[in-house]
Amino acid sequence: MQISLEGKVAIVTGASQGIGLATVKALAQSGAKVVASTRKPSEELVKLSKSTSVLPVVADATAMEGAQKIVNEAAAKYGRLDILVNNIGAVDRRQNIGFLELTDEEWLEMIHVNFMSVVRTSRAALPLLVKQGGSIVNISSINAIMPIKQIIAYSATKAAVTNLSKNLAEEFGPKGVRVNTVAPGPTRTAMWDQAPGDLDELAKNFGITLQRFAEPEEVANLVLFLVSDQAAMITGVDYIIDGGLVKTIH
Repeated sequence: MQISLEGKVAIVTGASQGIGLATVKALAQSGAKVVASTRKPSEELVKLSKSTSVLPVVADATAMEGAQKIVNEAAAKYGRLDILVNNIGAVDRRQNIGFLELTDEEWLEMIHVNFMSVVRTSRAALPLLVKQGGSIVNISSINAIMPIKQIIAYSATKAAVTNLSKNLAEEFGPKGVRVNTVAPGPTRTAMWDQAPGDLDELAKNFGITLQRFAEPEEVANLVLFLVSDQAAMITGVDYIIDGGLVKTIH
């Protein structure tokens, strides 16, 4: 299946590495003009911008002003917006400590980064998206439906992202904007650089059916499909990509 995004303009937040960077590459390779937002551009993102139609924008998408700046840059440069991929995310700074030890500040950090970034960027982008129709994909997590106590605040805020996405799909579907979520399981990104042992062994220990972590490019390919016209009848859906880690029907 060939996917063409020629003539489309996309925004990807958290675009400097991992799933975000892989998504920027996939969208650009399919013909889209991509506004790639990050607080600090990576060398790879800068290099990519010199050879493809990728525009890095330095902004904090978790802040209202930063989210609006990203959308304003897209509007000023290209005059339209067709695709938004909300990719920003962070896990609890302190893990394995238990609910009673988490402070308000730690809860608010997770809410601010994982949830409010989606709220603020979507709010800024939707007036442009509804002009000609478009698509939003929010990167959630399998922990939205399979919480683990070691990262309780992360799990709770990702569940909020999934719920918000379904509500946005309901409100803006009649206005021509589709909204879906992608929920990765363990993925081979920098977050796992300090993991003890081999990741394939970890995958087996975690109970991943395919016995390996996902690659960022595999997640990006799912995002690419969902924002394309090939998925024109799909909205309000949560897509799990975890190699079979989640065993339940939901």
